[in-house]
Amino acid sequence: MLVVLVWALVTAGAGADTVMQGVRAEKYNNELGDKIRFEYAIRNDSDQTVVYNFSTSKQFDLWVSRGGEEAFRQSRGRMYLQVITTLSLRPGETKSYYATWDQKDFKGKQVGPGIYDVYAQLTPSKNRPSPTISKVQLGARGAALIPVTIKEAISNYAGLAGKRVSISAIYRGWSPDPSDPNTKDGPPISKSDWAICDGSGCMYVVGTVDLDPSKDGGARITVIGKLKKNSKGQLYLMLESATIPAKACGAK
Repeated sequence: MLVVLVWALVTAGAGADTVMQGVRAEKYNNELGDKIRFEYAIRNDSDQTVVYNFSTSKQFDLWVSRGGEEAFRQSRGRMYLQVITTLSLRPGETKSYYATWDQKDFKGKQVGPGIYDVYAQLTPSKNRPSPTISKVQLGARGAALIPVTIKEAISNYAGLAGKRVSISAIYRGWSPDPSDPNTKDGPPISKSDWAICDGSGCMYVVGTVDLDPSKDGGARITVIGKLKKNSKGQLYLMLESATIPAKACGAK
């Protein structure tokens, strides 16, 4: 049973009604490419019937994101009947909704491995509950693969050295943030090293990728490899593979 407590809701003509809601994936660990089935449930834990009214046949929404970037939304591109619908929950009653994601982003590309945030929310015309959240991991089987931010990679280097990690970030080519302490001294190995940045920091990557440093700055990229340090103590990633969901050519 999903038991994520949310703030007390108030419905029209009623007092404060306590509800429980939650969202989960059928499996937490998933192979890349697997279809993932989600369940969103809401339960009335009050002693009164709770009624929600909806302006269309859409009664809930579910979306998946990582690092603040949305990768999937259940309602995107869907048509809903323009009719008024109602959800009535008796005391102790639970209503479940379901959604399926094929791990493709909005451009039809396979997303990269890592841990993603899953949000779900009831969508009545009034008294809408706040979203509930859980997580799901992609690319978790086989050899250990640890999704990290750049900040986590730097601060936890001792524990991550020698292990395969994945980092989702922005491709910066040969132009990382000049004020970032990990990249301010330039490339760690050679002039062909290129940089990535996320909201937590910047890092150089050693290895080839199908992106042009002069044109593709700003492209989303997920890199997989092992963390290393050069003789000066500068941290970088030795590239094993890269996933490029979409190219933001010319973006800076």
